[in-house]
Amino acid sequence: MFLAWQLFWGFFKVGILGYGGGPGSLSLIQAVAVDGYHWLDTSQFGEMLAVGNALPGPIATKMAAAIGWRLYGPVGALAALLGIVLPSLVLMLGLYQLLVTYRSNPYVAGLIRGVKPIVLVLLVGLVLDFAPSAFPAFPRTRQLWILAAFFVGGLVAMRAFKVPAVWIILASMAGGAILLRG
Repeated sequence: MFLAWQLFWGFFKVGILGYGGGPGSLSLIQAVAVDGYHWLDTSQFGEMLAVGNALPGPIATKMAAAIGWRLYGPVGALAALLGIVLPSLVLMLGLYQLLVTYRSNPYVAGLIRGVKPIVLVLLVGLVLDFAPSAFPAFPRTRQLWILAAFFVGGLVAMRAFKVPAVWIILASMAGGAILLRG
């Protein structure tokens, strides 16, 4: 039962500190699961993240449930899910009216705009942390070029050709499989 409490508390911290939704919380989840409690290593976390990104739904809750299930079965999944969802639920119910009231305040608007670049930097850092485990057969500089090619290709496909994200994800999975096989 102590592990269930650890799962709840670890993911509660992610839920309370993770601003910007699931993608913004991924580096916090990694810090808790890999660096903090040592529930997973970086490679295992990367594999869970890859599978989680391929499935529909919010990534933070999928990661919490998967890690909780892996460690402590259904009780662990429930504890981790409650931990990650409870802070947002309480804040949404309790503070929604405040946000609506003060959303035109320049300080509040500036705070929200200022967080977006931080979330982007956290996501880039997360990608760079996973490069060695994503393409272990390649040297570091080639890994970075491969990641850049996937990013630019996906961005061009989405923006210029209006390709739906699901097709870009599937194409990236196929490209990664080909690279790892070859």
